[in-house]
Amino acid sequence: MSRDQVALDILVQDINHTEIHRFGDDADETLYKLCAAQPNTSLVRGIYRYGDTMFNRFQLGLILDQIEDIEVRTDPERQAVELLRRVASIALRANGYLLFVGD
Repeated sequence: MSRDQVALDILVQDINHTEIHRFGDDADETLYKLCAAQPNTSLVRGIYRYGDTMFNRFQLGLILDQIEDIEVRTDPERQAVELLRRVASIALRANGYLLFVGD
């Protein structure tokens, strides 16, 4: 993967910031591209590709509400939205955090 094509790591952390699950975006960065295409009012629009972006419990609830507004056109996009829903739900149930780790 070239320097310009960095897939995000997605970490679910518990309340003490201990990693409890790790996921990743696909090689085409489908999740990142979907998030970047959302309106400025969407929290996931702020995921930073070249650094870390963390969401807390309050923000995770908002993200789960906003997921319904993400328009999907392809199977990879549908899978990316399901991944986002899954990781946000896991983090919320753990009273923890969702961390997106860019390059």
